[in-house]
Amino acid sequence: MRVVSEHEASAPVESDGVRARVLELAGAEGFPIVRFAAAAPLLAARADALAGLAEGRLDGMSWITPGWLTRATDPAVFLQGAQSVILLALPDHAADPPGNRPLSAGDAPARGRIARYARGRDYHRVFEPKLRRIARTIREEFGAEARATVDYGPLLERPLAATSGIGWLGKSTMLLVPGFGPWVLLGAVATTLAIAPDPPLKKTCGVCTRCIVACPTGALSPEGNVLDARLCISYHTIENRGPIPRDLRPLFGGWIFGCDDCLDACPVGAANHTSHPDFVPASLDDAHPELAPLLQLDASAFEERFRGRPIMRARRDGFLRNVCVALGNTGTLADLPALLAALADEAPLVRGHAAWAVARLMSRQAALPAPSARPSAVLEQRLLIEDHPFVREELEAALGQLRATRNSLHRSQP
Repeated sequence: MRVVSEHEASAPVESDGVRARVLELAGAEGFPIVRFAAAAPLLAARADALAGLAEGRLDGMSWITPGWLTRATDPAVFLQGAQSVILLALPDHAADPPGNRPLSAGDAPARGRIARYARGRDYHRVFEPKLRRIARTIREEFGAEARATVDYGPLLERPLAATSGIGWLGKSTMLLVPGFGPWVLLGAVATTLAIAPDPPLKKTCGVCTRCIVACPTGALSPEGNVLDARLCISYHTIENRGPIPRDLRPLFGGWIFGCDDCLDACPVGAANHTSHPDFVPASLDDAHPELAPLLQLDASAFEERFRGRPIMRARRDGFLRNVCVALGNTGTLADLPALLAALADEAPLVRGHAAWAVARLMSRQAALPAPSARPSAVLEQRLLIEDHPFVREELEAALGQLRATRNSLHRSQP
């Protein structure tokens, strides 16, 4: 008599035709990548996440608690009685739109950088109807329970996807998919159906450290596989609702929503520009918008321009904060009037970062002829009427930076 191993005893027994039917449903919804994982607790992922939380690497994301992480690493809590999780992926690496690159040249107004996944339609709106139809069909045809999620529900889809063999977790902490690299978006459907899991891939990043080297802020640990959100450009430009740490701002370059630096550096799937049509930018402004006009957006104009896009996640004040930082880093004197006008913005978050950006821009342009309006005079006038502590602090720091820049320039002159 054959002895049944512990793994075999715990593996679900697949009903005839279930896998084929689920693959058929996924194909009909346009998913090119589909794998299956057992609905078992993700103990290693849980331990890593709890360690990151304890070390403060997830500070700022208040919804992530020990209890949340415990639930998010157990599919059977996400869906009672779950036996399997269906992992589905859509590629999101659209080619750059036609037009000039976003780099400033001479006195041309600066353009910002938006992460590739956010240049088109909000991926939640793309995934949700597809996943819900799959879950509904499973309930109707098989009489089983099914629950779908993208990334808003308490379910860690990346480690689940790694156990299913879609890809492996790279040193950037991104899921790396053969042929597509880190350029995929994930959805999941937990179900009480018994579907045999796919095996994980036996792949690693080896000695490659390109993503680690490419990260402008050092958010990735030297060994990789560990991300500190407190240093991550994507975290700050999307999730952070407060000021961006002053020492990090110069490192953000032109990023105004998300960051692709570690993804762009990854050699896995680097030549593949396949993307779901909804993620393809319609114009240059969807990928690299001109920065200065964005500072004129009020709440209603912001919503009208970005409705249905991931950028709404940053909210108006956070997004304009990001625009100020990008102008400070990449703007020219042609962009200065927009920053000076932003010193009177209704949001303290925007006013404070505009002050920093004025000083940053002027320190970069110090060798050029002075503009007709002296920025220091405008900052001083604003300081006289400003009553918000954060903005006052930023104004004073900006004035100090301008004085230091002038003194440095004078010392360098013969």
